[in-house]
Amino acid sequence: MKIVITGSRGFIGKYLRSALDKHNIVEWDTKIGKDIKDFYLDGDEDFVIHLAGLISPRDSINEPHDYWLQNVEYSKKIFDTCKDVPMVYASSAAAKEYWRSPYGTTKKVLETLAHKGHVGLRFESIYGDGASDIGLITRIKNGTIKYHTNHIRDFIHIDDIIGAILLFIMQGTRDALPYYEVGTGKEHLVSDVVKHFGVDVPEKEGDDIEIFRSIADITEMEKLGWKAMRSVYD
Repeated sequence: MKIVITGSRGFIGKYLRSALDKHNIVEWDTKIGKDIKDFYLDGDEDFVIHLAGLISPRDSINEPHDYWLQNVEYSKKIFDTCKDVPMVYASSAAAKEYWRSPYGTTKKVLETLAHKGHVGLRFESIYGDGASDIGLITRIKNGTIKYHTNHIRDFIHIDDIIGAILLFIMQGTRDALPYYEVGTGKEHLVSDVVKHFGVDVPEKEGDDIEIFRSIADITEMEKLGWKAMRSVYD
């Protein structure tokens, strides 16, 4: 298959490229000089995975224009260009309470702009080697965590994220729902996770930028035959 991946050199993208190494991959990433603002298709693509975008709810408060431009305007161009091509794109659990941040708002808007055959995946808190520095598990591992919040989270390993994306590539998107929630479906107190890994930092009350309790409803994903296999405590 000929498969387009935007954000191909990012955290999810690099794992996905490895999983699809037997396919013809077309990459779009600023790290290789291919900005999605210039996105185009050759016309013979079989599938598109759109991962490119800005990801920090907190940064989006101070940079709302950048988030709108990258996550909405450029993505709309991609959606319209790929109107007749099956696609999976990165939404976010933040879309569930999108009013909390410009980032969440951009992800919610994406879901309204996508065409039939385009499937949004509302990822919960992703972890794994090479994950973003803003993630809790990464901060625990690299020793930069200064405090933890009282949030409740659903932590999903990168291997399970890749499994979810591959499922749609294999099964297609023709009869799929507009979006799916992707996580383990299990809740974890952030304080318990921090204590489990032996980190002693103070607790800080979570702010309104982020959802207080974010747990994936994986009912629809399980109907497709997918289930998360990894636990944050593995």
